[in-house]
Amino acid sequence: MIKPQVIAHRGSSAAYPENSWAAFEAAVAKGADVIECDVQGTRDGVLVIRHDLRIGNRLIAECSVAEIEALEPGLVRLAELLAWAPRANIGLLVEIKDPDIAMSVGAMAAASPWSERIVVGSFHGPALAAMKVRTRAVKTSLMLGSVLVAQDMVRLAFAYHADGVHPCWESRSPHPHRLLDTAAIGFLHGAGLAVTLWHEERAGELRALVALGPDAICTNEPALLREIVDMAATGRGAERLVALE
Repeated sequence: MIKPQVIAHRGSSAAYPENSWAAFEAAVAKGADVIECDVQGTRDGVLVIRHDLRIGNRLIAECSVAEIEALEPGLVRLAELLAWAPRANIGLLVEIKDPDIAMSVGAMAAASPWSERIVVGSFHGPALAAMKVRTRAVKTSLMLGSVLVAQDMVRLAFAYHADGVHPCWESRSPHPHRLLDTAAIGFLHGAGLAVTLWHEERAGELRALVALGPDAICTNEPALLREIVDMAATGRGAERLVALE
């Protein structure tokens, strides 16, 4: 059985402000293997960690980094996060929010001594494909919003030269784990693709996702998923797993 990596979605974001140092440091403390974060570019070309495309009524891409930091002290820059991750011994899943910055993100990831522990993800397949041409060694993950059969996921991943797929189906069903099965995961693995599953916080759903055998699962509650993954791997603690529900 595959032991999925625990990916802290925007850090330990259930308890701390998302994409913040507090959330990232808590994710490490709570046993995450990887931190997922969102990256955008400012008007003056600085790559910053932020999810929302706007700050007030302005686009992040229209603001200087100084203007953003004046409104949001503690803003994390991608360069800072790349320098910190090796010291914290944590992997990174970096989601590109704006396809225009794909080349810059790819270049920074490729130049990092931590590049083996960095995956770049995006819903924008052409941006990932263009980045991959320039930085072949950087691993990429194609994010998918629509529910697709495994064969279509493979087709799209191959078309955009992605190393993995990341279906983001947390809002597509009351019980989204039923949108996939072990056969689909096996088909994706057979095609050589890593499989990362959407973010989920409910214990019962997390248990079901772990049982599917993906490579990684995103969650806002990394401590909870860490406990579930470790218990499943050892085969012990069934009573505790039931209690978590």
